Amino acid sequence: MTISRREFLAASAALSSTALSLRQCAAEDTATNESQMSLHAWERDARNPIFVPRSDFDVGGAQGPFVVLHDGQWWMFYAGIGKDGVQRICLATAHPEKPTEWERHGPILDLGPKDAFDERGATYPCVHRIGEKWHLYYSGRSSRENKFHFSNYWGIGLAQSDDLRHWKKHSPEPVLQGDGVQEYPDSRALVGLGNIIALPQPDGRMLYRMYYTLLPGLKDPNYLANGTWHVIEHKVCVAAHSLDGIEWRDRRVVLERRRNVPTEDIGVVGLNVWKTKKGYRGIYTGLGTKFKTYALAEAASVDGLTWNRGGDQENVSLTLQPGKWDGGMIGYPCVLPENGSVRLFYNGAGGGGTGVGMAVAAMLDND
Repeated sequence: MTISRREFLAASAALSSTALSLRQCAAEDTATNESQMSLHAWERDARNPIFVPRSDFDVGGAQGPFVVLHDGQWWMFYAGIGKDGVQRICLATAHPEKPTEWERHGPILDLGPKDAFDERGATYPCVHRIGEKWHLYYSGRSSRENKFHFSNYWGIGLAQSDDLRHWKKHSPEPVLQGDGVQEYPDSRALVGLGNIIALPQPDGRMLYRMYYTLLPGLKDPNYLANGTWHVIEHKVCVAAHSLDGIEWRDRRVVLERRRNVPTEDIGVVGLNVWKTKKGYRGIYTGLGTKFKTYALAEAASVDGLTWNRGGDQENVSLTLQPGKWDGGMIGYPCVLPENGSVRLFYNGAGGGGTGVGMAVAAMLDND
């Protein structure tokens, strides 16, 4: 289905008009409640990590888990790091009552040819049902090099499926690149790590919002000596909108790093969002000098575009466990809202090297 520019602009205008009033409310709420940020009480699963890399195609790690509940099963898409060190999108399935017993289906997509955006790897899957097909978005790794520290990540590709098991690439070209963000007009590097929410429109159509991660950090081979970690690892969370899941427009920064907050003064990554009674909640990965690695932090929003993160360091809700499987890092969240609770899947040390863990929290009453 092809969406005309006029149709998209009409939907965007309605969204922008609604978002404007919501942002005004959100700004007022943020000013009033900035020090009243409520956090979920996450309870780690005692069996963590529930998924441990061990097969030829993921022995090096299971990175960026994205879990879909379908037909009574969990379908977990992740980037398996194989014996050859290459990342490929893999699939594993399990029954929720047996969260450590996964059937591994292996890689589900071939990498692209020479000079393609996904020539050297594919990672950070995001899956959503759009229309009559499942859409799988993934971040390609290429051989491209330029001034950006993560310049080889310049495209998000799309594959489609009728059954979640068999996938076909929509195109050899990416459907989303790092350009078009007003706040960073020169940026060209991006990865996914977010999720997609559906926004019903007044005319009955559905507008989709994808959260992803922009990588405007610049190269500095001597960053350790120069103290420029914050330059090369500069990362921000961005949203784009689409009516068909193929053409993505209206790209904007929704979560910027806070240079005065040591839990996220380097970058913010992978905002995952879910709907609540009063608006939206989100969980994301903060990269900062306090932990010198990733930790998971929370945010609240009226419209999903303007976010309240509370005061200084008050929104970090899941941190490292020294000596445990997630002692070196905790990040790359994926959320599954359930009846009265929220389930969280995430990576531990090595960005998936030790596997995938799980935590659960009750929904907050004030949401």
